[in-house]
Parts: sequence; structure tokens; C-alpha cells
Amino acid sequence: MRVLSRVALVVVLVLLGVPAMADHLQGDCPLTLVAQNPPSTAFELSPHGTFRNGNLVHVLRGQVLTTYTVNDIGDLVIAREDFVGSMGAREDNGAATFSNGYMFLSSEAGLEIYDLRNVRAGGNAPILVSRTANLHYRRLAINGNTLAGLYPIQDYPCAPRANSSFCTNTIDIWNISSLTLPNRIATIRTVSNNVFPAFYDIVWSGGFLIAASTDGVVSYNMSNPAAPVQAQLFPIDIHATWLSSPGTNVFSAADDISLHMFTINSVGAMSRFSILTAPLALTIDRINEIAFHHQAYIDEMNGRVVTMIDEINPQTGEPARTIAFDVYDLTVPGYDGNADRVYENVSLTEGDEVKHNPLVVGPYIYIIGELKGLQSYGACGVTTGRIELDSVFHLTCGGADIHGWVTGVQKIANVEVFLDNGALGAATVGGPTRTDISSRTPVQTWRINVNLDATTRGEHILRAVATDILGNRRQFASQRIFFPGPGGNCTTRRQSVRR
Repeated sequence: MRVLSRVALVVVLVLLGVPAMADHLQGDCPLTLVAQNPPSTAFELSPHGTFRNGNLVHVLRGQVLTTYTVNDIGDLVIAREDFVGSMGAREDNGAATFSNGYMFLSSEAGLEIYDLRNVRAGGNAPILVSRTANLHYRRLAINGNTLAGLYPIQDYPCAPRANSSFCTNTIDIWNISSLTLPNRIATIRTVSNNVFPAFYDIVWSGGFLIAASTDGVVSYNMSNPAAPVQAQLFPIDIHATWLSSPGTNVFSAADDISLHMFTINSVGAMSRFSILTAPLALTIDRINEIAFHHQAYIDEMNGRVVTMIDEINPQTGEPARTIAFDVYDLTVPGYDGNADRVYENVSLTEGDEVKHNPLVVGPYIYIIGELKGLQSYGACGVTTGRIELDSVFHLTCGGADIHGWVTGVQKIANVEVFLDNGALGAATVGGPTRTDISSRTPVQTWRINVNLDATTRGEHILRAVATDILGNRRQFASQRIFFPGPGGNCTTRRQSVRR
């Protein structure tokens, strides 16, 4: 990732010999729904997560672990689905993490470790390696053979007090070189100034353990995991309650409306290089407050930070629904001063639900919807676009026009439209450029005339696949639509009567 101040980034890139292209002075293309797989189990039954395992993606939801592959046009394909009957976890806010082919869970059932190394098509189901009782964490962070566990202070039924140990928590450090017998080797109890000794979240960054505390962000030297040493306390000007990191020397610390980007050096000193804020423009037509979802993904390969925006339930203070992606392009200068922040791209999500666990794999972002299941959104690295059809009530009987938009780094040569796995034909691409879509590449309109009057009753999937001038073929949009059945699949327009 290019971890530099956005203001000076263009100058630095030129000095480094990296081309600072003028057409990249705007954030990447909007994210659009490419594919979705309905859930097979209730969301609230266990910890949840999306994990990359080589060319596979594992999705834990309830007691079911679904393993996916991606086909040649970007659609999700279930390689296998396993009911994990040995799982004891039953709370959706429990902790889940993944490393070196193993999945780690913590809940009221304790710490559970599963072997996923051979969970693939033709392989075997998850294997329970060990369960250690009385270890109830809601945050887990792993680095090599060291596992850190935390029950966050915001989930306690009390509040920390200054210079008091009345309400506090600890970070437990475990040696997991033996997965069958994890060994607790240390406990971190407080930070150096001990004003409000409590912790919110933990991640690993650059080999150091980072904790968000009521005193600020603190780094710990873990060269000897049995004896953690505080490296630095950074008392930032926000109440950072959640962290994210890809495990390298970059991490973020955030509250509900601001996200601070940091690097950490070889001695554990932290340096803040950017401050990102939630898009207040999303509140124009909303009464409720918005906030960052407390999970993000730092996409080092493309220099982006992928966040999500939640609408907050005013009665509970908890997320009511996830309404948008908010993606920041750290390779774009941070020009502010108007509503259109060119280093940022806000894309609305689909489905009225809270979404979790963003994971970037290649040009796709995977998220888990509490109701909709696994969703895949495409980015501008290949092709992106939308099917602009919400319901069969917009279809006219005897033949109807289905349309949308598409864009990509390369010019789009043609668009194919499918209903489920059946081809509806090639669409016409062209017409005036769509200036209503925020994109750094030209956005084209596509349209096709089809007759879907006889479609059988049930939910069907409309899919759009684009091919660019280099021959790259990708699915860029997917839309699930319920068809009532013949006779109800379209609307007959009223004929005007001349007098």
C-alpha cells in the first residue's frame, strides 16, 4: 500500500519514477452487486466470518461452513457445504479468525480450533482440533504461533473509572504451537499511564500487537510473547473503539465517524498519515445517524480502504442496516472543499440488512448479509455496472426493454444478458455517456429487448456479463427478481383513447 500523505502523493510518485496518471485523480469505480448466494442457515447461531484459503473462500454463518470458488465470469460456485455439528459456539458476536488453514472461534463455549486445510471439493469436512473451555472472547488476533484474545470493554455492563480497577479488562496471550493444547503465557492488564485501563479492540501490525484502549492506541513489542512490552501510546484525538489491519505495518483506528490511518516502524512507533471521515452526504435524506461499520478491509494491492456505512437504530444505538460501501483510494490526492470527494467512492449496498466481514479477493469484495447471505461486489479493476430493474412490474407485456450501465478500465465491446443459466441474447451498448454515475472511466448504457411473460413462478436471477476489447469476459451485475408466473410477469399499458 502507498502509505503516504495524499497531499504530497503525486509529487512523491513522480520522484520515485511511478507514473502519476492524470486519469487517476479520482477514486475507483463504484462497487456493484455481481453475485449473491442465499443463506442456508440462520445468521445468529454462531460467530461468523469470511476467510480466504488460497483460491477458496470459506464463509461461516451459523453452524454451516460454505466453501466457494469463483468461476471464469466471476460468479460464486459452492464447492461444498458442511454442517459443523461439533461446534459449540452459539453467539453471533463471538470471535472468529483464520490462519494457515485453521479457523479459530471463541464464544460462551470457549476457544474452538478447526482444521480447514482439506475443506474443498472432494475433500473433507472441518475437523475439530481442540476445545478449551472458559475462554470467552469477542476479539481474536493471530500472528504465527501467538494468539491474542479480548472481551471488549464496550460489552461489559459497567463503565471504566479514572484511576480505578473497578471496571477493566485484559488481553490474554496464548501460545498455539500446539493446537491441541493452547497455553496461556501472558496477560496484558493496563497501559502505562493507567487513567482508564480498558481495551476495545486488538490487531497485529508489523509484528506488534496493537490495542485500542480508553487511553488511546497502544503498541506492544511481542518479540517475547510471554513478556509483552509497551512500545508506544498514541493518545489520538478520537475515542478509537475498533481497529483493522492486513497484518503488515499499516493499520487503522476508528470511531463511528472518523478513521485514522497509521504506519508502525521496526521499534513499534506509530505514525498517523491520513484521517478519513464518513460521508455526511448520506444523511441528507435520512433522519437517523450514520456510522462506520466496525469492520473494514485494507486492500494493500490496490491502495484502498474498504469500509461500510451503517444507519443507526436510535432506540438501541446499534446498526439497523448497512446502507453503503465507502471506499477510499489512498493513491488519489485528498482534495476536499466540495461534496464530491475525488479520493472516495460511495456505493449503495443492496438488501435491507446489516452486513459483516468485508473481504477483498482479487477484483471482488465479499460480505455476509444477515438475511441475504454471501454477496459479491465487483470493482473497477475489471468491469463494473448495474442492471436497472427492480421488479417485474416494470416489464411491459409482449416484450420489454431491460437496461443498465457498464464501465471498465478497457472499453466494453459487448454485453450478454442471462436469466438464470439461459442466454437472453446480446445487448446494445452505446448512447450518451452516463454522467450520473461517479466513475473515472466512461460509463456506457446497455439495453436489450426481451419477452419474459412466460417465465415460471419463483425467484430468478438476471445476470449481465461484459467482454472488453481485450477479450476479458466478466459478470458485472446480478439481480434476483421474483416472478409471479405467467399472467403476472408483466404490466399491460393502458391505451389512450382519442375523442
